[in-house]
Amino acid sequence: MADSRSQAAPGPVGVPAAYPDPRVLALLDRLARLQEERGHASIGLAAREVGMAQPNASRLLRAFERVHGVYLLERSPRGSRLTERGAAVAAWAGQVMGDYDSLLAGLAALRGEETVHLRISASQTIAEYLLPGWLARFRAARPEAHVALRVANSQAVAADVRSHAADLGFIESPRVPGGVRGRVLGGDSLVVVARPDHPALAGPPLGAAALAAQPLLVREAGSGTRDVVDAALAAHGGPTIAAALTSTAALKVSAAAGLAPAALSALTVAEELRAGRLASLPLAPDLDLSRPLRALWPADRRPRGAAQEFLALASAPEE
Repeated sequence: MADSRSQAAPGPVGVPAAYPDPRVLALLDRLARLQEERGHASIGLAAREVGMAQPNASRLLRAFERVHGVYLLERSPRGSRLTERGAAVAAWAGQVMGDYDSLLAGLAALRGEETVHLRISASQTIAEYLLPGWLARFRAARPEAHVALRVANSQAVAADVRSHAADLGFIESPRVPGGVRGRVLGGDSLVVVARPDHPALAGPPLGAAALAAQPLLVREAGSGTRDVVDAALAAHGGPTIAAALTSTAALKVSAAAGLAPAALSALTVAEELRAGRLASLPLAPDLDLSRPLRALWPADRRPRGAAQEFLALASAPEE
């Protein structure tokens, strides 16, 4: 098969032309749902649902097939059906569109609309890996409500809630900070990751004393991630700090470059571990790097209205 890049129409500057058009992904998502509901996939109905004329939808779908070399639809006068490969692509498209909705919800929250009904302050791990899904579900339930979002470390989040600058806060700290009330929403655990060729990977599991002696990349003081590391290694003088960095991305890049192992939430490095860009150092069973995920609100007021609804949504298990 010819190189797909040679068949693609020119795209925006800096964006590979072979990137799928989001309109096609939305169409495929609708086609899969219609086929499940009706037994066939109607291009015309799917096009109307995404606000597009049928001829344009057909043109975009054929262009996608041509560029990516995947036959999506079996077309006939009686209607269309997704091919086996087309159904697989449609399932992936549905996942991408879900993430796209989460992105839009997050952008709207960061923008902070003029009419704000809910102010949220969240620590980095929760803001990056959990909050987008919560925001998308909240927007689906309350499309008229506007959310303003601030991303900070756990210490700053608690300060926002304490000063009433935020109606709700979300942190990953072992303790409830002073001046606020909280609820545990779930749990998380840290892992210690390094380059796949790090010598500690071939050694015995690291207990607290061995980990305290190992130079580590850690988050800055005041972050929930740092709190867990400090507490776990306190009896051995705390961590030996190779560098303290203010972002998860910087820690991952530095660990992959071989500067030192990094202590990070398992949520944040799942993709790097799957891809083999990082490896998890063996840890002794008695080394506790778990932490609760907490919601916070001011000590002198209970969550009400939009805050109460968002808290209930964040507390509910994923469907």
